[in-house]
Amino acid sequence: MAFVIFDDKEIKNFKLLNEFGYVFDWTKKSSNISITVGLIVNGDISGLVEFERRADHLYNYMWLIEAADNYKGTTVAGKLMAYVGRDSLQQGFDGFVMFEPKSALYEYYITKYGAKPLTGRNLMFDTEATMELIRKYLGESYE
Repeated sequence: MAFVIFDDKEIKNFKLLNEFGYVFDWTKKSSNISITVGLIVNGDISGLVEFERRADHLYNYMWLIEAADNYKGTTVAGKLMAYVGRDSLQQGFDGFVMFEPKSALYEYYITKYGAKPLTGRNLMFDTEATMELIRKYLGESYE
């Protein structure tokens, strides 16, 4: 297992991902400053997450997250969210991650991953939730 940051040139070549059950169009970025990270398992891109660092507000914003068909129902999504949370800690954002999930997954993020509701459809991981994601999915601890 390894995390890989993909550059803009590599992202343009993601056209073939739909063969692996990806629904989102990963060839287009949601923001010109977003970062796309893949989780590589057994040579496969098992999942992807796109996020951006919002230093002016001290949190990471998660635009998209998706697991390949063969990896749905595994720990791939949890590992990708833990990666984004760990990055938030490393940036000095205290682990805060904000996102707006698709409607069908709103309650799932709360019950399965410990996300907390914000205004509207937005959710967040605070310091405590992020540290739990990192412990559970990456086997690391932060003090």
